[in-house]
Amino acid sequence: MSGFTKKVTASLLTSLFAVSAWSAPIAHGETKFPDVNEEVTGNEEIQYLEDQGIIQGYQDGTFRPGDNVSRMEAAIMLTRELGLSTENRPNPNFDDISTEHPHYKYVAALVDEGIIEGTDSNEFQPDRNIKRIEMAAVLTRAYNLENEPISKEFDDVSGNRKYVSEVVSNRISVGFPDNTFRPNDPTTRAQFSIFLARTMDNQFKQYLSNAKEDPNFEPIDNENIRGTYIWHAENVIEEPNEILEFAKEHDINLLYTRLDRTQDFTVYKEFLEKAHEAGIEVHAMGGHPNWALKEGEERLNMFIDYVTSYQKVVPPRQQFDGIHLDIEPYVLKHWDGNTEDVLTTWKKNIQTFNDEVKRESDLETSADLAIWLDNHKTPGEDDISFSKWVISKLDHTTLMAFRDSAEGSNGIIDVSQTEMKFAKELGKELLISVEMQQMEEHKHISFYEEGKQVMEEELDETKSHFKDNPSYHGNAVHAYEYWKIANE
Repeated sequence: MSGFTKKVTASLLTSLFAVSAWSAPIAHGETKFPDVNEEVTGNEEIQYLEDQGIIQGYQDGTFRPGDNVSRMEAAIMLTRELGLSTENRPNPNFDDISTEHPHYKYVAALVDEGIIEGTDSNEFQPDRNIKRIEMAAVLTRAYNLENEPISKEFDDVSGNRKYVSEVVSNRISVGFPDNTFRPNDPTTRAQFSIFLARTMDNQFKQYLSNAKEDPNFEPIDNENIRGTYIWHAENVIEEPNEILEFAKEHDINLLYTRLDRTQDFTVYKEFLEKAHEAGIEVHAMGGHPNWALKEGEERLNMFIDYVTSYQKVVPPRQQFDGIHLDIEPYVLKHWDGNTEDVLTTWKKNIQTFNDEVKRESDLETSADLAIWLDNHKTPGEDDISFSKWVISKLDHTTLMAFRDSAEGSNGIIDVSQTEMKFAKELGKELLISVEMQQMEEHKHISFYEEGKQVMEEELDETKSHFKDNPSYHGNAVHAYEYWKIANE
């Protein structure tokens, strides 16, 4: 969640309307603005803020939604809300504001904090209407908006693209239906009301998209999973139709799809819609070994925010069905000699992952799990293995049972027994994953040499063995790029 969303409170909202005619004594009962009706964009947000006792109209009872907000009004509002001291601030030395100006101190404070700037001609232009791009800039700076994904491109935005990206990614502003942001237009009272309502209640952010009820779309929740991993993010962007054709040919009904968070959301929408039309679930996938460490927490949160933000700006038929982690910290040097510490931060990050995803969306959570992690105890809960703890926290788990035969000691069935037992006890779903990548060493963990047909036969045996276990949910093959070129 952005700093803006976290920090903006009713105190800001009250101060935002505390300049000139923006504020009036709060009257008892409901106020009706004669100039705000269903035909006025933002009427619901204006009414919401009025109901909250945050805004009032002018003395004649009007709200004047089309009136503009000045740069000085914005400076006063932000200085008050942020609680900035106005004492002993350096003089910004603008040509059009002397130290004798009645509102000089507010401008000086914001300039000193790096929140607002003057013009190239060394003026502040206090009475000029604040442009939409300027409002985006001051909000980004004031609240340290950081949301890496760029959720929309605009035909009329070239410079200061970062500021537009931040307010759009945080779903504060979306622009106009003609795909323009109109950066040089003034910010009206109605537009400002819309921004404010969106900071207070996520219901208003639904207006940024088509992410509404879709009675013609049936959510997909497949049984008897046949899945695979799209490990390279560029594959979904560069060869989406090839992936979907491969999935249809191989009866695949679940794709773990790695994402590129620097991409605009639009690159995924058509792929997801086509996948759903084919009855295929798509789960957004991300991961890195250091996501189990303290220093990886920020990147993990960025991934969560990217996916949950995407969910909120597209209709259901273009949404992901789940969110999947592949975190394998045992490949890091931190693991040997520091296993307990790594498990502690890994546990914390998985808990954060599940909590944040569930708070922000209805996505199914899952993660890959090594077969030998059941030998490790859970930090702080020594009576439960780490594998069991992970299974208990997520909606489903994908067990990396990388072996090239189903039966026998150390076969797929054998190495999956413990986790399958855990899943059954917990009432959780478990997928069994196998490997198709070429392995120069440890050839027994991959079906590369045996080929597709043998893999299918061994997976059939695995399915037959676990078919009566209610937690067995199917299989997945790692990965698409290896599977498609594998020997028959």
